[in-house]
Amino acid sequence: MNILVANWTWFPSGGDWTYIENITELYEENGHNVIPFSMHDKRNIPSAYQQHFISNINYKELNVNRKLSSGLKVLSKSIYSYEAKEKLENLLNEVDIQLAHLNLIHHYITPSILEVLKKRNIPVIWSLHDYTAICPQSTFISNDKICEDCKGGKFYNAVLNKCKKNSLLPSVAAAAENYIHYARGYYKYVDYFICPSVFSFKKYKSFGFFEDKLHHLYHPYYFDYPEANSVSEASVKDKYIVFVGRLEKIKGAQTLLKAMEKHPEIKLKIIGDGTDEDNLKIQAKQSNLNNVEFVGNRTKYEVLSAIKDAMFLVCPSEWYEVLGFTIIEAMFLGKPVIGANIGAIPETVIHNKTGFLFEMGNAANLAEKINELYYHDELIKTFGVQARAHVSNLFDPPKYFENLKRIIPLL
Repeated sequence: MNILVANWTWFPSGGDWTYIENITELYEENGHNVIPFSMHDKRNIPSAYQQHFISNINYKELNVNRKLSSGLKVLSKSIYSYEAKEKLENLLNEVDIQLAHLNLIHHYITPSILEVLKKRNIPVIWSLHDYTAICPQSTFISNDKICEDCKGGKFYNAVLNKCKKNSLLPSVAAAAENYIHYARGYYKYVDYFICPSVFSFKKYKSFGFFEDKLHHLYHPYYFDYPEANSVSEASVKDKYIVFVGRLEKIKGAQTLLKAMEKHPEIKLKIIGDGTDEDNLKIQAKQSNLNNVEFVGNRTKYEVLSAIKDAMFLVCPSEWYEVLGFTIIEAMFLGKPVIGANIGAIPETVIHNKTGFLFEMGNAANLAEKINELYYHDELIKTFGVQARAHVSNLFDPPKYFENLKRIIPLL
């Protein structure tokens, strides 16, 4: 069977790409052919079908230029893409597709391609990696706080609250996108919506989002890191804890830095970059946190190596995490995790079994948990063993595919 897999990137770009890699391997392992549909980018993994990819849309460049004409052009493409529909039509004329699997397509490829798929009666799966379909901001964060004001299709609240960048025009655009997609009935064309966590499944269900089509399946994960079981001298000599993620407020690194004020003797490595990086560095300097090292962005294997050599991982997120691949990777490496009690984090961080949970945004509580784990080597070892067993069971690829076949008999 030829399966179309659509995603905004076709290169490593975060948790969504981790899933794309794994679902592609799983499909091919079970005798199916994966046909990619994505956006042109110099970082893309080469594909025989890349001539059908849509033109690159660079929002960062647009924000720098701030030209009204360019902005309006990109805005219209981000909601409804004639190019994506045309490119997909050409691809479908060339390849006989029996199933379409959509991933992150909002803002770039756009849900407008569902019209093409519906016209050809191609069954559609959509893995919901974020909350864009029910939240114009995608994260349920408005002005640095959890917000569900748009529940019931009241997307105008995104404008009233200036949810997008705390600015009126981006918020109008975000709300308009949701209204248009619902008005055109795009989501009705999807046969199966897959939620990667119990939390995201319940959240979509509570919003009344196509409950009869919603299904929960934890992502499959082929963990491939040969050095996972090796013992590093660095981990013995250079004791540290680690944070891995985008440096943005919703990831909670600022709370972690506050917690580290209580532990000047513990070294923390922060891996990643993002819009809040400068603010975090200023915070660390003002608090005299000489024990904090900003490592910057690193390759996947450099990140895995750093996690393997760490005592444990800290995930202080302050938004509704849909799943959290960094936690999963740390646990596959036999590392416990201290995580905030929000979103899907408690589904992997089982308190007092695979790590510790702390109250989201509570630096004092986080500091207590760091102290409770860092100085207890046997507890770290026990939690680590249990963490690996937990994620190995939860994210088992064969189990995922068997469950997927129960949902989609076509497979």
